Parts: sequence; C-alpha cells; structure tokens
Amino acid sequence: MSEPKILGQFQLEHRTIQVSGDDGNTGTVWLRRVHPDPPMALGCVVELDSSTPRLRLYRAEWPDALRDQAKEQTLAIWRSARA
Repeated sequence: MSEPKILGQFQLEHRTIQVSGDDGNTGTVWLRRVHPDPPMALGCVVELDSSTPRLRLYRAEWPDALRDQAKEQTLAIWRSARA
C-alpha cells in the first residue's frame, strides 16, 4: 500500500490543515493538523464524489460553521487535485 499523496493545505483559524488522499480512493481524503505542534490526525471527508460529502472528525469538537468551512476547503483542494 502506498503512502497517501499530499493534495494541499489550508488555514482554519490558528490551524494549518493538510489534505491527503490515495490515487485509488477518490471518494475519501484525510485531514491532518500540521500546525501548531504536535501534528495530529484530525479525521477524513468521505463520499466526496456524492452530493453529500461527510466530515468525520476523530476527536475535535468544532462548531457547525467551522466544520462547514473545513469541509468546503477540503472539497476545493480535492477538486483542484483531480483537475
């Protein structure tokens, strides 16, 4: 199994979040906080190729507005990587 490819990153408040995915799995990408330290796996966005992608966070409890912003930023990076 190959390492996930880094597709991009975005800022969300004080966090820098990295988006990565596999070439063979176009419906899911993974989110990882790379700043501030320590780096931490945050979760994933699944069903990207559907009309209702879902953000699944491992531990973070974010308000709805922040969750929506993270999902939209992730979708934009994913779409850009596929173009």
